[in-house]
Amino acid sequence: MSKELPEDVIIHILSYVPTRYILRFKSVSKSWYALFENPNFISKHFQNQSTTSDPSFLLTAAKSITSTSTSDRTVGLVLYDSSYKSIKIPIEIDLPFQVCGSCNGLICLSWFPFPSNILLWNPATRVFKDLPDSPNEHSLMFGLGFGFDGVVKDYKVLRFAHRYNGPIQAEMYSLRTNSWREITTPAELQRKTYRSTCSVFLNGKFHWTPILFESVMLNRLIMCFDIHEEAFSYIMSPEFEFAPTFEERVEVCWKVVALKESLSVIAWIKKGYGVMLFEVWLMKEYGVVSSWTKYTSFELQINVSKVLGCGLKGEFLLEADNKQLVVYDPISERVNNLGNHGVAHLSKVFNHVGSLIPINGGKVATRTNISSVVPHAFFD
Repeated sequence: MSKELPEDVIIHILSYVPTRYILRFKSVSKSWYALFENPNFISKHFQNQSTTSDPSFLLTAAKSITSTSTSDRTVGLVLYDSSYKSIKIPIEIDLPFQVCGSCNGLICLSWFPFPSNILLWNPATRVFKDLPDSPNEHSLMFGLGFGFDGVVKDYKVLRFAHRYNGPIQAEMYSLRTNSWREITTPAELQRKTYRSTCSVFLNGKFHWTPILFESVMLNRLIMCFDIHEEAFSYIMSPEFEFAPTFEERVEVCWKVVALKESLSVIAWIKKGYGVMLFEVWLMKEYGVVSSWTKYTSFELQINVSKVLGCGLKGEFLLEADNKQLVVYDPISERVNNLGNHGVAHLSKVFNHVGSLIPINGGKVATRTNISSVVPHAFFD
């Protein structure tokens, strides 16, 4: 590689180079090309990027849902410096896709509410994989989760669906086997899993709050699913200190998030016109309800319509009533207004770090038409 530096030193340095530059360096030499496709280097590079790079907020752009033009199929990234970047999905898709998960640099895209189109995508390498149809391909989909099973080293997709007024069906897709199979859903969890999206993947488990339950204090449930054990469970959310009485008729909204690698909850109420109160709770010992601890509280002079997500360092991505995106850091108390970039309705937001991680059986999009997708040489 070089006559001036030992090879192992060069490899160590390259493992800290941001993903977008690594891909440019592929053309430097055949040895570098082979290095960047080596599984050991890919793993080392991702580990270093995860510890040295600030994750971005990943979200679904509104045009991906509302526009009929395939050129408007994009995902949005709110970068660590609070700037906004739009990434076009590099294949021609006739259907409105949205982001349903991000894990180790890979993104899961799907077309709601129907299950027949689910894609895995690495935006850094441009590799796509179109998942096979599930056993219940003609049912309606009400929830999706994407994560990594560290025990068996396999990427998996969890999907909730049902036909007409039938029971909820849980299904699991394995990238390693490239197949779906049904998961038994306990009867007592049927209603609680209904219309849910797995917004937080932590400690090998999906976490979500059933839609329509987030504002109901009598149903303070965080649903959980262990990706390896394939077991459902639930955790009670904390009792918020500003929780009003029923007579006050003040709506309390809350959302499950991951903060500082811990399961957390952010809750908010409207104090008056243009004034919002927030509480952030952190679970110090995972799974132990008594360990819920109030992490911080703050007040903002903003009419917030949604809390979209939480960065791993504690910053929050909010959407104001005027559709403006706002990043708030409770430590520095700094508010960054990002402008109106158009966030899709019910868009879930995930933390995303770029990676070179391959998608088994994936293909590279060389042009914008899906019919021109060609096999990736790494999997030959």
